[in-house]
Amino acid sequence: MLIDTAALPKDERTYLELGALYEKRGYALFKMKKFEEYSLYLDNKNFLGSESVLTFQGFGGKLFALKPDVTLSIVKNARVPEQGNLKLYYRESVYRTERGGTDFKEINQMGLECIGALTDADVRDICLLAAESLSVIDGEFVFAVSHMGFLAAMLDECGVRDEERRHKVIECVRARNAHDLAAAAGEGADTSALARIIEADTDFASVLALVGSLAKGEAASSAAAELKALYDSFGDSFRGRVKLDLSIVNDIDYYNGIIFQGYVSRVPKVILSGGRYDGLLARIGKGQSAMGFALNLGELNAFYPREKEEAL
Repeated sequence: MLIDTAALPKDERTYLELGALYEKRGYALFKMKKFEEYSLYLDNKNFLGSESVLTFQGFGGKLFALKPDVTLSIVKNARVPEQGNLKLYYRESVYRTERGGTDFKEINQMGLECIGALTDADVRDICLLAAESLSVIDGEFVFAVSHMGFLAAMLDECGVRDEERRHKVIECVRARNAHDLAAAAGEGADTSALARIIEADTDFASVLALVGSLAKGEAASSAAAELKALYDSFGDSFRGRVKLDLSIVNDIDYYNGIIFQGYVSRVPKVILSGGRYDGLLARIGKGQSAMGFALNLGELNAFYPREKEEAL
């Protein structure tokens, strides 16, 4: 018997549609255990973006945690082939506080990870798949892109090399805080280029032109070329929904390339986030590249009630 997916709640319908999309693109479903050793999260708390983790003690005295993140578990446990890429997708619950919150929540996530020897084409395909995922939820969406490699290169070119100051400057970029930029960068650093980044809008074509004009060294120029190739890869139906927002930043020690966030019309918060995180694999002793994204599906039903419910 065929299932009438239109009658399903929005989160279940989205899960089925995205699962079919990901499997068609070569991703296999990955199931994982509910908890990991706490040390995995303690050692990578900056990747999580939060120090709040629900823990419990096992019978042997070892400390475990209800998983606050899926990517760390996949990177730790998945067996990556010597050639090619491991492509996995998942639907799991994670347990953590939201940014600025104090209460733990069970968050229903769906996402995918691609780990191995990523090519430029692989990176573009993952970005396109992320945008397609948003379109499955709602045709009215925004896909906002940034590039940690470009920002890291700009920090070098501006003379900001001290690790603590680099993190402070990144926070100024995140907050679009040009006022405190010079103080965060320190004496001797030229922050004029970074100030232009903070003051830029999000129109992809115009910001791409700015990125090209600011890129002087090889690393920045390579990042600019990668962004241009990504923009060119989007068709006309998606290109108008793609933004280039360099105030979107993740931890510079983990993320090294294109990163992104996604929004849909009815949900008043980020619903999708991801990017390239080779730095995480390096920190746990693996030499591969990796990229992925996650969608928070748990609140979809509140904003997208079933047709019968909307009519009431």
